[in-house]
Amino acid sequence: MDLARMRLANRARCVKLVLAMKVIVVGAGLAGLTCAKVLHEHGAEVEAFEAADGVGGRVRTDERDGFLLDRGFQVYFTAYPAARRHLDHDALELRAFDPGAIIHRGWGRTVLSDPLRDPGGLPSTLFSRTATLSDKIRVATLALKCMLPGSAPEAAGETALEDESVLDFLRECGFSREFVESFFRPFYGGILLDRSLAASCSVFTFTFRMMVRGEAVVPARGMGEIPRQLASRLPEGRVRLESPVEGLLREQGRVRGIRGPWGEREADAVAVATDAPEARKLTGEKVPEDSVGEICLYYETSGVGSGKKILLNAEEGSFINNAVEISAVSERYAPPGRHLLYAITLGGFDLPDEELLRRGVEELSSWYPRADFRPLGLRRIPYGQFAQPPGMHAALPRNRTATPGLFLAGEYTVDSSINGAILSGERAAREVLGR
Repeated sequence: MDLARMRLANRARCVKLVLAMKVIVVGAGLAGLTCAKVLHEHGAEVEAFEAADGVGGRVRTDERDGFLLDRGFQVYFTAYPAARRHLDHDALELRAFDPGAIIHRGWGRTVLSDPLRDPGGLPSTLFSRTATLSDKIRVATLALKCMLPGSAPEAAGETALEDESVLDFLRECGFSREFVESFFRPFYGGILLDRSLAASCSVFTFTFRMMVRGEAVVPARGMGEIPRQLASRLPEGRVRLESPVEGLLREQGRVRGIRGPWGEREADAVAVATDAPEARKLTGEKVPEDSVGEICLYYETSGVGSGKKILLNAEEGSFINNAVEISAVSERYAPPGRHLLYAITLGGFDLPDEELLRRGVEELSSWYPRADFRPLGLRRIPYGQFAQPPGMHAALPRNRTATPGLFLAGEYTVDSSINGAILSGERAAREVLGR
C-alpha cells in the first residue's frame, strides 16, 4: 500500500472512530452547548443533560408581563474572538449601547463618552471634571495600543502583561484618584462584580480591548437568545431538560457515563459543563472556590431619559452600583410605550426583597426625581462569577482531566465571561476529539 492510500485509510479509521463516539455533556449553559455543538459538527453522537427547565445556565431571559428580564445585567462584546466563531450576530439582531457612561454622585451627574463614536458627547466629555485632561489622554493611549496590529489574546488569562490587580495597574498607568473612584470603580465593579478592583488586571486589559475593537450589545430579544441559538445547532431531542445528573459512572479508574433519578447512561466520554461548585461536587476535581455575585433589580419606569448609556454610581458606600434603561437599548425588552430599567447592587444578600427594591427606588429617585419606578421583581445571583484575583488564571484547571473519559467545560477553565465559557466549550470538545 503506497503512502497516499495509507493516509486515506488512516483518515477513514479516524472518521469511523468519531462517528462511533458517544459523548455526554452535563449542563446546557454556554460552555456545554458550545461543546456539544462542536462535537456534533465533527460527527460525534452527543447528548446534553440539563437540570433546569431551559438552556443557558446563568445566561437566560425570563418574560414577565411582556417585559424581558435577563438574569443579571449582562452585555455581549461583538469583538469576543471565540464567540464570533460560533454565533450568528445578524440572527441575534444585536442592539448597541452608546459608548461611555452617565456618572451619578448624589444629585449631580456628568457624562463621559467616546468622541470618535459619539460626537454628540464631545462637549460634555471635554468639560467633565470627573476625568482630567491627562486621564483622557491616557485612555486614548490605551485605546490606540489596543488597535495596533498583532496577535490578540483569546481570553483574559492569555494577556502578556505581568499580572497585578486592576487597581495597581490603573495607578501605574497614572490615572487620577478621582477618575478611578468615579468611573473605574463602578464601571469595572459591574464587570467584575467587585468595586474593590482587586481582580487580575488581565481581565481589565482584555475587556478594554473588546470595547475598543467592537461594541457592547444585547440581542434584541434578550441575552437568552445566545444559548437558544447555540442549542438550535443541535439535532432535536439532544438536550434533555429537567434531567439532573447525580453522579458519574466509574469503572477501573475511568469515567464511563452518568446516573440520575431517570437512570444511567453510558458514553465514551463525559464533559462536565456545570458551574464550578457543581463540577467540584460531581467530579472531585480542583476548581475555583471563591465567587462574587450580584442582585438585579427590575423596574418599570416612566422613562429617565438616559438613552443607551450605562448609569454609574460614583457615591462611596452606594447601594446601586450601575443601572441602565435597557428598553432604550432594545425596545423589545418592554411592551410598546413602556420602559424597563435594570439596577445592580453588589451586596445586601441578607436583606428581604421588599427592602432591596425600596432602597433601589430611593436611590434611583434621587437621580431622576421626575421619574416613577414600579418594582417588577429581582433576582439574586450569589454565584455570578468565580473570583479572579491576580495569578488565578495560571492556576485554572485544564479541560482534560487526569481521569480517562472525564473532561471539564466551564468558564472557570479560561476566564469568567461569555467568551470564556464558549472558548472553554470549544476547547473541551477538541480534547474529547483528540485534536
